Amino acid sequence: MTTLYDQIDAVQAAVDRLRRGDVYALNEFPPLLTGLQQGIADLERRQEELASLYEVGQELVSVLDLNHLLELVLDRAIVLVGAERGFLVLWDAERQDFDVAVARQFARGEVDDAQIELSHDIIRRVLANRESVVTSNAQEDPRFFQSSSIITFQIRSVLAAPLVASDELIGAIYVDTRLGSKLFGESDLALLSAMANQAAAALRLTRLYEHLQARNRELHETLRELQETQEQLIQKEKLASVGQLAAGVAHEINSPLSSILLYADILCQEIPAQNAQQCQDLQLIMKEAMRCRTIVHDLLSFSRQNEVLAQPTDLNALLGEIVQEIGIQKRFQGVEIRMDLDSGLPIIEADPFQLRQVFCNLMNNGADAMPGGGTLTLRTRRGPWSGHITAEVQDTGEGIAEDNMNKLFTPFFTTKPLGKGTGLGLAIIYGIIKVHQGQIGVQSQVGQGTTFTVTLHEQLPAQLESTEANASVRSGE
Repeated sequence: MTTLYDQIDAVQAAVDRLRRGDVYALNEFPPLLTGLQQGIADLERRQEELASLYEVGQELVSVLDLNHLLELVLDRAIVLVGAERGFLVLWDAERQDFDVAVARQFARGEVDDAQIELSHDIIRRVLANRESVVTSNAQEDPRFFQSSSIITFQIRSVLAAPLVASDELIGAIYVDTRLGSKLFGESDLALLSAMANQAAAALRLTRLYEHLQARNRELHETLRELQETQEQLIQKEKLASVGQLAAGVAHEINSPLSSILLYADILCQEIPAQNAQQCQDLQLIMKEAMRCRTIVHDLLSFSRQNEVLAQPTDLNALLGEIVQEIGIQKRFQGVEIRMDLDSGLPIIEADPFQLRQVFCNLMNNGADAMPGGGTLTLRTRRGPWSGHITAEVQDTGEGIAEDNMNKLFTPFFTTKPLGKGTGLGLAIIYGIIKVHQGQIGVQSQVGQGTTFTVTLHEQLPAQLESTEANASVRSGE
């Protein structure tokens, strides 16, 4: 093959002969100059191709979305070699077969599935041998006599190159032209092969990037679950420790409180009617003693959350009873109670007395958060998982500050004024839900309201069955 350097040397030799007086050398100049011009044109074309390859390579490595990259690779391949249509296939190592990932009919947009009838013989040959293929006359090429699509679609010239990166077979690029169109040659094959190498490297990097992104998301999700589990364990330990302390304190305080209430009442009855101030003082003593007794009752309830007396429970009916009982209280004046209950809610297995305590406390807290009135909504639904039900208590009250959200279920934490709450209500609720192996969550926005969401099993998990049986024995059933 004559190179541009050979042609330049031939011209230089003809010039030297002419200088020595050989006039016949003039006859050699026309073909030499024509060849030289052709060589320069080929060199310029090659330079343009290299520049195009460089630009394509820069563009490919900048894309990190796999689907976008696949489309970009095929679009650039079709433009680069001047093909009419093309297909990009991906190799599935498990199935030992390929799938068409992208199809293009140049200048007419994407090809529909019915038109994806490319030559499987050519593609399989390229994938099996990991070698590029070019044919200038596919219909007469003996390698492809068995390919029906070449006849059906009047394919004249074909180029196909494998996508291989670090010895990993990724897929292949296939482009073709029809009768009367451009015929591919070795230079086109070299150009497509070079681009295929760039595309394979970019596809491999993008796959690795997406794999790392998926792993990163999985790790973040795992970390979030671990943090939630750790917080639940810490809360559980905290509640257990406080529960043991509360039980001891409550029993020690309960007896003297009963004596104070008894003797204060006796004294109040024995005081003459004219000593009204002394009677008022004694009534104040009894009132504060009763408040202490309420705190002791809460402490005892808090310390006894490990017992679940489970029985079939109609949660919708239970919520209706609670609304009738507490809806007439003074704190619910100006509060509209709405009930959005799922009529298909199944009967669940739970401790109805403990659940009554849960929803009474949540409803009371909701009413307290709306001193000027508002709407309290009770909502029940199946889900969010199979075998579970969800109950929500939503108010339109003051909301909870973000700084307090993580402290809500901490024993003795309260946002109510001094003397208005013990800080044990939500801690007790949390303990009851946890011994039912359920979940409780809260969402709140200051000035818009708060929603507590309780999720319970339809049937208690197996580990609670022994608790239920033991409780039945203790109650003499």
